[in-house]
Amino acid sequence: MKKNRIANLILLTSLALFTACSNKTPDVAKPKLTALDIMGIDVTKPVSHCTPSIDSLPLARTYPVLESYTEPTVQGCVTDITQLRQSEPEEVETVDKNLVNNIEESAKQLLGIKYVWGGTGPYNYDCSGFTQKIYRDAGITIPRVSRDQAKVGEYVSYENLRRGDMIFFDTKKHPKGKVTHVGIYLGNGNFIHASSAAKKIVIFNWNEKKFYKKRFLWGRRVIKDNTYFASL
Repeated sequence: MKKNRIANLILLTSLALFTACSNKTPDVAKPKLTALDIMGIDVTKPVSHCTPSIDSLPLARTYPVLESYTEPTVQGCVTDITQLRQSEPEEVETVDKNLVNNIEESAKQLLGIKYVWGGTGPYNYDCSGFTQKIYRDAGITIPRVSRDQAKVGEYVSYENLRRGDMIFFDTKKHPKGKVTHVGIYLGNGNFIHASSAAKKIVIFNWNEKKFYKKRFLWGRRVIKDNTYFASL
């Protein structure tokens, strides 16, 4: 009897424990929040393969949508630098041709006038007295002696000589590159000067008179763009 009571007690106790466990709500693990849950997107709805609109994103800041940007093309607008240079007007050095003509005519009117050292006219001239008189009559003031006349205006090389330029020589027996003589260039190798050798004002061509071509030093230009260079 005693054994039967113990068995019944154990059975009753087991039934009570089973009932208590079955009535307890099971502890189910909470699902983890995903990025879609935070953004408010319902994953149960059909998923669209397109990018969601800004309006569908809660708490999202709305920014203006930029239109598509296309890099500007420069094709057909950029000109080669060589073309630019060709399109620019070439710099052409202009000279007052009327003034040059007047200087030449005035100089030729004195052809044959006697050469005298230190002469300044009107009946005789030396080389620098002659050039000073001609340019002075044209409204251009230059120094009295040839070595000072060789310093005014613009330097001109042999290859760039033009009508109306002064030309300078070293005519010493043993030349040292110092200016001793001056004339006026007339073009084509011709120049007019008061010559101590010819004893008068003459026109020489240095292709014929090699002496002067060999003794040539440089030229000076005092007529350019209607500008008369100031004297020293």
